[in-house]
Amino acid sequence: MVKCKLLLLLILVPLILSAQTNRYMVFFSDKNGSSYSVDNPEQFLSSKAITRRTNQGIAITELDLPVNDSYIQGVKDLDVDVFFLSKWFNAALIQTEANKIASVTDLSYVDSVLYIAPDAKLSFGARKSNKEEKELGRTSAENNLQSKMLGVNTLQSEGFDGAGVSIAVLDAGFTGVDTENGFSDVFNGNKLKFVFNFVENNEEVYKISTHGTRVFSTMAASIDNEYRGIAVQADYMLFVTEDAPTEYRIEEYNWLIAAEKADSAGVDIITSSLGYNTFDDPAMDYVYEDLDGETTIITQAANIATSKGILVVVSAGNMGNDPWQFITAPADARDILAVGSVNINGSISSFSSLGPAADGRIKPDIAALGSGAVLVSNGGVTTGNGTSFASPQVAGLAALLWQANPTLSNLELRELILSIGSQSENPDNNLGYGIPNYNQTLALPTESTQQLVVYPNPVVGNSINIGHKGLSFSNAIVTVMSATGQIIIKQTWGSGQELNQLSIAGLKKGVYQLVIHNSDQIYKTRFVKY
Repeated sequence: MVKCKLLLLLILVPLILSAQTNRYMVFFSDKNGSSYSVDNPEQFLSSKAITRRTNQGIAITELDLPVNDSYIQGVKDLDVDVFFLSKWFNAALIQTEANKIASVTDLSYVDSVLYIAPDAKLSFGARKSNKEEKELGRTSAENNLQSKMLGVNTLQSEGFDGAGVSIAVLDAGFTGVDTENGFSDVFNGNKLKFVFNFVENNEEVYKISTHGTRVFSTMAASIDNEYRGIAVQADYMLFVTEDAPTEYRIEEYNWLIAAEKADSAGVDIITSSLGYNTFDDPAMDYVYEDLDGETTIITQAANIATSKGILVVVSAGNMGNDPWQFITAPADARDILAVGSVNINGSISSFSSLGPAADGRIKPDIAALGSGAVLVSNGGVTTGNGTSFASPQVAGLAALLWQANPTLSNLELRELILSIGSQSENPDNNLGYGIPNYNQTLALPTESTQQLVVYPNPVVGNSINIGHKGLSFSNAIVTVMSATGQIIIKQTWGSGQELNQLSIAGLKKGVYQLVIHNSDQIYKTRFVKY
């Protein structure tokens, strides 16, 4: 049987001159004959990446295996430049003349070739203007408000600063991070573990754009008596994946390859304030129906990263005032945290992208301060607007929570964050589960009474102690509910029974609600199971 081959071009063929140099993705048919084996993962994964999988019960599969070396060499033998490889997509990013693509496609182990951007690697200018993500100006304001909004100040006062958690930041550039005083502690403390520019194929990340700088600052910057990032002791990797002056599908593949690098290095959290729906080549544009959690390239990459045990946190997008209105990819990905924006009053920012995802799932997932967010850039404290600056705050919160609860899986951590959202019981497509606040885990009742408590809280073990000062129960119905409203435990306590302890054997890690229905009164409180 003759194998059917497909050459995928996203612009009209007559527009591509045979001698024109373009960029393409080459997809291979298999990983047969690989020199690597899932039985020896230390050959292609760091010890941290292996440990993450082991701790979360995630199998190492063929998806983790590198691309077949002989296939890559076969492409190179055609005088084609191969730049980056994707294990997850079993593919290679190449740059070559259009007239060589037919020869690449003819290789027996090549499934398809996809055009992703014109020209050779692009020169750089300023990031394209985005009025919702502009810097608003100098301020002397501390970032205390946005920290309090998430309960970060409480976590920090308890000694949590992100130590031991690794975060990858994927953005357009990080101008000034290597020179500004606000980031000196990052370098002095050896917290920056790796940097790479996938747009230019070098390690020059401290240029092009201050967008990534401002994003990074919410987590890592520190200026005495002026500013403290959320997770200043976390380890970081910085990746440039966004080609600032242009917009082509190659940026999604840059993101994919950076995410793979982060995974292999053992990163715990990926945070990215980039989103895609339209491109400079209209043939590459997405429509709303593509935001179904599985179609766009970058969304597929986010899904795979999640399946490897990484918590992926992304901005929802700034399209709320645009005719599009909706989230942008990869905010539609499954089991990630897509972050919308609120103002200082906790109301949705006018620019914050809306949900749902095209398949009806609630989006965004969560929200944080993005209107007048306090940042560090150009040597001092400033403010800015955008879901771009809300997203890394949630990533920082996640780092502190993971430091406090290192046995949680990425999905358990995600559920914890959703469950402490201000709208956790009534999520919507404006702010998702609302603004997550760590203080919601501290046995704060959902009603005005302070009479019902669970202690100790968080709970470690198979039972909870119930305190109900001043309350009297007779034939009470006792219920434990999950963050999503599922009844996990339900018991009836008869008259004369002492309601002071409840078995929670078998209860998984997470945030729960204890509900006691006594006569015509209902009493509620939250507790965390570690």
